[in-house]
Amino acid sequence: MAFTTNGVLNTVVDRYMSGLASVSDNWSLTVDRKSANAAALRLPAMTALGSVPTWNGTADLSSTATAVDEYNTTGITLTAQQYGAQIAISRLDAENVPEAVSYAAQKLGFAVANTYAEVVFGKWNNAFGSVKTGDDKALFATDHPMASGTRSNKLTSALDSSALMAAVKLSRQFKSYDGAPYDLTAAGFYLVVPPALEEAAHQAIRSTYTLVNTGGTNTSAQGLNNVSGNFFSPADIIVSPHINFDNDWFVVSKAESPMVFWERLAPQIRITESEDDLKRKLTIDFAIACDAKADPAVAIGSEVS
Repeated sequence: MAFTTNGVLNTVVDRYMSGLASVSDNWSLTVDRKSANAAALRLPAMTALGSVPTWNGTADLSSTATAVDEYNTTGITLTAQQYGAQIAISRLDAENVPEAVSYAAQKLGFAVANTYAEVVFGKWNNAFGSVKTGDDKALFATDHPMASGTRSNKLTSALDSSALMAAVKLSRQFKSYDGAPYDLTAAGFYLVVPPALEEAAHQAIRSTYTLVNTGGTNTSAQGLNNVSGNFFSPADIIVSPHINFDNDWFVVSKAESPMVFWERLAPQIRITESEDDLKRKLTIDFAIACDAKADPAVAIGSEVS
């Protein structure tokens, strides 16, 4: 039997939304979000056109068409994982503790937001290892295959202004699968770091000058202007407790992320009353998936030993 008291339902929704808002959704800035209504999400392979060839205006274009036919070897398929939880509150507890139901709704909202962040950053945590792109390489690797040769999106530098500029340089030099330049630097980047690197991230971006060692002991001196601020701002720094490495970091393009997040079923909260035990039950369910795309464009990661 549905529990339809409007006042209770409105309160539940309000407190649920409050719980959602209490956890940062900065994870969403690092992924390409999808909401396709399908049994599975299929992503295309790494075929790229590169540049448009000349044409005489009459020739049959089909003779030089680029075929997206690599799906079976480099395409990606995502299958959504279902999630669900229920909180049961007895009628007596609901009466004795007036905020029991609304507090439970708030905690459900918090749990949903936390789960979304855990799923996404959990994938980024493994982007130097088990999370692979369509070429069967880790998302961050020095040897992503192309149609001819390889390309790199991996560094090993500790986070500072020079390392950020090395990441920018690597982004400038990045190529599409067919070997054409694929420079998305103009769109800007997000800098993603664990809590242990938050201070270093701000120092790398906000310090006016770099420091240089002029030789000997205690001989650091003011160096050249720090130009990383031309490509990053403090607002571009993403910090999450869900990132489980201490020294590694990465940047991801604001124009295109190599990580996809699929929300197959959006969260739906329900409140019902059991006819058997009269408990008020708050139920939430959703279905999501996250994984690397076929192509590593464009994120640059630094695995610091």
